[in-house]
Amino acid sequence: MSKEFDAFKKTLSKESLQAIYDETKLEVSQSELEGTDAFSIELASQMAVNLLETYHNWLNEN
Repeated sequence: MSKEFDAFKKTLSKESLQAIYDETKLEVSQSELEGTDAFSIELASQMAVNLLETYHNWLNEN
């Protein structure tokens, strides 16, 4: 992994990850029913996207 990504990981707190998860769950719940396989798959996919967006924003700030 790159040094930048390692530095980014160190900035992620339990609270910041929880906030990303909560935002993602809200996004997904608008299109999928919680508790279904579709919801779980969409949640995992969207969580990855949101984490990448957070990383991209962090890179632009630093």
